Order: sequence, then structure tokens, then C-alpha cells
Amino acid sequence: MKIFDAVGLFLSVTILCGGIFFTLYLKGFFFIHPLKTVKEMFRKKEKHGISPLRAFSASLAGTLGVGNIVGVSVAMIIGGAGAVFWIWASALISMVLKYCEITLGVKYRQSDGGGFRGGPMFYMKYGLRGNTGTLFACIFSTACVISSFSLGNVVQISAASDAAFLIFGADKAFFALVYALITALIIWGGFERISRVTGAVLPVISAVYLSLCSACIFKDIALLPAVINKIFSEAFVFDSAFGGILGFLLSHNVAQGVAKGTFSHESGSGTAPIAHANAQTDMPARQGLLGLFEVFADTIVICTMSAFVIITAQIRGISCENGMELVLRSFEASLGAWTKYIIGISIIIFAFSTAICWAFYGKSCLAYITSSQKASVVYILLYLAFTVLGASLSQDIVWKTADAAVSLMTATNMPALFLMRKEILQETKALMAEKRLTF
Repeated sequence: MKIFDAVGLFLSVTILCGGIFFTLYLKGFFFIHPLKTVKEMFRKKEKHGISPLRAFSASLAGTLGVGNIVGVSVAMIIGGAGAVFWIWASALISMVLKYCEITLGVKYRQSDGGGFRGGPMFYMKYGLRGNTGTLFACIFSTACVISSFSLGNVVQISAASDAAFLIFGADKAFFALVYALITALIIWGGFERISRVTGAVLPVISAVYLSLCSACIFKDIALLPAVINKIFSEAFVFDSAFGGILGFLLSHNVAQGVAKGTFSHESGSGTAPIAHANAQTDMPARQGLLGLFEVFADTIVICTMSAFVIITAQIRGISCENGMELVLRSFEASLGAWTKYIIGISIIIFAFSTAICWAFYGKSCLAYITSSQKASVVYILLYLAFTVLGASLSQDIVWKTADAAVSLMTATNMPALFLMRKEILQETKALMAEKRLTF
């Protein structure tokens, strides 16, 4: 078995099994009370500090990146249209995992001079306790720092520089340098500046991108049944050589669907609690509810729109082995050459918002490992250096590294969620009791 097949198998089993377990364990409360759950998500804006929605926007920035556009394209190149079904399955089944980790992240956050510090490393240390908690926290923090360079940085700059080169003819090295300088200006301002930037930029660029996708879909609305049929007909195709459940989980459409779905929404990997821990909220589980919407908006909405545009183009005969080029050619085939400029700008901004958010994730985890300010400065300088170098790496290496990075973080976070399942249940019951809902 190739190592990257093993990565796909690990993510498939861990995310799907973990999501099913917690959905059943928490009795699917968010499915039973969907309207009241949504109402609680956007309950009110706090008067002081970082509002829940601003913390949400920063966390969403960490997930709304090139995975929603290029990642979907790569998944279909490798696994076919059936991978889209498994992207949906991954999101619907695993959204509860993001709820769980955010709830614990807010519960165990630590005060930090008027603000908060939080994330898996804190609920591992103070929730699991003892040597086990300390070990888990150190492993996760180290994995997150490493992942920030690949998943949060190199993947993003690789796609952004590809877009800048293919669309605007920009020199990749020069583009990466400018990109790094702008990134530096934002991340030196800390979470306050990052959340302000993402809160202002993401709603606008998301609306623009979704509008363009909608225009493509409506233009070719007659092909929509064929698109849906292609997704479902290819969803359960797997290599007979492996046979049985193992072959099913290792099949390209499942492995790529779950891996790219996880790469997109990051449920179970433990990143979201680092941002959500900064929110001024009176109940951990209430902030956790925003994680449900985060996965829905990121994967069910945006990834699906991207996939429909690409599959429609494939039905019309458009094909390409490069994820970025396939995306551009798909939009061009539907609406014309002018779309590449909007798509290029969208990809660059999505990539940038993810990069600045992941810099905060990495820096936060490093701060848990060491309080040295010199280490923090060195980290940021290395992060910027990776931004410049990442523009020259091949897409194949970049995406495989990203999948491995997601697996590394998931491997440490998921056991912690399981071991602390009773606390998650208690917080959920408290939220349900306050709103007088059945559980």
C-alpha cells in the first residue's frame, strides 16, 4: 500500500466513523431542531471584545481557501465526479466534530490579558490532565506548527501564484514576494487585525464567487440532471482488486472525496477552536453551533457550486490534468474568457485569508510550546519564507503534503474528543435545557 493511499484510508475511517459516533452520541440534536439551532447560531452580537461572528469569520477564513475551488477540482481529477458525493458525506457526517472541538475549545480556554487563548492543546492539557493530556497537547501543537507551513501556507501560495501566472502573467517569484509582504502586515497585528480583515473581505468575495457559479449553473440548467446522475453513478465505483470494505475505502473517489472534504472544512483536525476561543460568549456549546454552519457554508454550499460548474464543463468535453487550469477552463467554457479574471482574484483572496488565519494558528500553538518572543519572531519569518518558496513547488507534492498534514492533526485531536465525550454531552445538555428543547 502506498503511503498516500494509507493517508486516504486513515482519513476516511477516522472522519466517517468519528462523525457517525458523535452524531449518534449527541442524538443528532441539530437535525432534530434545525430552525432553533440556526437561531442560536446568530443569537446576538456582544458589545465588548471579539464577537462570536468575528471569531467565526476568522475560523471560516482558515477553511475557505483553495480547497473549495482547486481542491474540489483535484479531487475529481483523481477520483472522478463520484468524489463530490463523498465530499458531501464527509461534511454532513463530520460537521458534529467541529461542534465538539469548538465547544471544548471555549470551555477550556485561558484568559490572556483581556483576551483568550484556546485550542485543542488546552482542552487536552486541562481536560485530559496528567501525562496523557500533556503528551497529546505537545504532539498536537507540534503538528499544527508543521501543518501551518504546508496546509495553511504552501498550498495557498501555490494556487494563488498559479492563478496570478496563468491569468495575469505575473512572475511567480515576484508575486510570492508581494504576497508575503502583505501577509506580514496583517499577521503582525495579531488576531484582532486578522479577524477584522477576514470579516470585511470574506463575505464580499464569497458572494462574488457564488454569483459567478450560479450564473454558470443557470446557463446550463438543462445539464443539471446529468451532473447529479454522474455524481451518484460514480460515487460507489471502486477498484475490484482490493475488494470489500477495504477496497471501498481505498477507492479514489472515496479517499479523495473525504480527504479533500476534510481539507476544505477541517472538521476533526482541531484548527477551528483556536479561533473560536477568542469569542466573547456565555456558553461553550452556543459557539460550537457556529461550527456546524461553518462546515455547511464551506463545503455543502461553496464546494458543491464549484463541483457543479466543473462537472458541467466535463460533460461538454472539457478535460485537464491540472486542477487550476480545469477550474479556469470550466468557467470560461460556460460564460467566456472574462471569468478567469474574477476567478483568479477570488482564488488569490481566498488563499490569502487562509494563509493569515493559519499563521495565527501556528503562532498560537508555538506559544503553547514556548513563551519565547524570539521563537515567535523566527516562526513568522520562516512562515513568510515558506510563502515565497511555496510558489515554485509542484501541485502534486503540495496536495499530498496537505493531506498528510490534515491526517497528522486529526490523529491527535480525534482521540481527545472521544476521551472527553462526556463533557461534550454535558455542555450540549446544558444548552438544550436553557432553550427548553428535548434531547
